[in-house]
Parts: sequence; structure tokens; C-alpha cells
Amino acid sequence: MPYVRVSLMQPKAGRHAEVKELLDDLAGFFAQQAGFIEGYGLYSSDALVGRVTVWESAESADVAAQSNHVLSVRSRLNTDVEAGSHQEHAFEGTRFTPAS
Repeated sequence: MPYVRVSLMQPKAGRHAEVKELLDDLAGFFAQQAGFIEGYGLYSSDALVGRVTVWESAESADVAAQSNHVLSVRSRLNTDVEAGSHQEHAFEGTRFTPAS
């Protein structure tokens, strides 16, 4: 069963482009990591942004999340998002498939 992480945050006023750039950086890094299946950037009309990543296991997601690169980018994200707005959630996922 895939392991899914969801991260949501509210950029500070005037910092949306910087937050998107940092999320794009993370997306590129995650896409190269062992156990990564797929990911999506999330951008809403109310300026809430985030990402969804799908992994083969919690362990593979944890290895990537604890890398020096990710910790550095997340530190920079913290200065560009509203305090207390960054939410991280993890799930075991089940893929939906179209009905035949």
C-alpha cells in the first residue's frame, strides 16, 4: 500500500513566488529519490499551497525527508510562510481507478 504525505501552507504576503520556487525544488529532489512514486504541487485560489508525494513506504519517505537538502529547504520555507500555517499529514493510500 503506498504511503502518502500531504503538506499545506500559507505564504506570507508577497512571498508566493519564493514559496513556489522552494516547493518546486523539493519536487525535483523527491522525484530522484528511491521509493518515490509520484507527486503533485497544490495551488489554490485562496493562495494556500502545498504538495502531495506518494512513496513506496514510510521508510523511503522518511529517508528523503531527513536529508540535508530537504531540511535546508524546509528551513527556508519557514521564513516565507505564515507562522503556524504549515501542516504535514501522512496516510496509507489506496489508488482510485476508473470504473470499466
